[in-house]
Amino acid sequence: MRVILNGQVLPVNIRVNRDILITLRSLARTLHWKLDYDTTKELVYISTQNIAQLTERLPAILEEPESTRLTGKVICLDPGHGGQDTGAIGFANSLEKENNLAIALLVKDRLERNGASILMTHDEDTDIASTSNSQETAAARVSLANESHADIFVSIHNDSFADSQVSGTTTYHYGNAESARLAACIQNSLVEGLGTKDRGVRFGSFYAIRYTAMPSVHIEVAFISNPEEELLLSSADGRNKAAEYIANGIMRYFKV
Repeated sequence: MRVILNGQVLPVNIRVNRDILITLRSLARTLHWKLDYDTTKELVYISTQNIAQLTERLPAILEEPESTRLTGKVICLDPGHGGQDTGAIGFANSLEKENNLAIALLVKDRLERNGASILMTHDEDTDIASTSNSQETAAARVSLANESHADIFVSIHNDSFADSQVSGTTTYHYGNAESARLAACIQNSLVEGLGTKDRGVRFGSFYAIRYTAMPSVHIEVAFISNPEEELLLSSADGRNKAAEYIANGIMRYFKV
């Protein structure tokens, strides 16, 4: 693993392990550094510039128009979990719900810059149903998507497993041909862009994609239970990349 500090490559090349990654992430959080991790090249980028200064310029960048390729398309984005439902928790205590929401909001920005109308099942750390019952919450999200007559429904999640070595990206659909095609477009884009292990396009009986009326997919971007992929999911650079490739996959689906 090579470390690049403020654009300079440090004269070290150390083997990646869980403790090092967690220590770097903890330092970055405490000192307000920006930390990104490139899983394909085993590079850690550290910027000691205050991250608040970096994010101050972000809204202006996101507002720049890009194209009208998705004009007329209505897309429902569903960040998995929220509120009291944290979803999975990583080794460094990052929360799935935070990763999902951050990525979904970035996808929203990219799609809107390409002309799409975006419906979010929730755009804050809350859920749309005032209940702790997961099925009732999923039903509320499904109703929101169906009532909006969205063209597609995209649910964004992090995967988790007891074995921390398990890694990769998976996209699920419920068997509809168009849902399968949407899943393939997003899966291929994510794997190509992130360099994660391709766990394939699979059939999944998740409530939200089972009962939505439009082509629907459930994305497991990467494993929050894997220390390297946790950094990918919780870092600004990793989230931006995930959002970019999800958006690209959606545009591939619409053939624009």
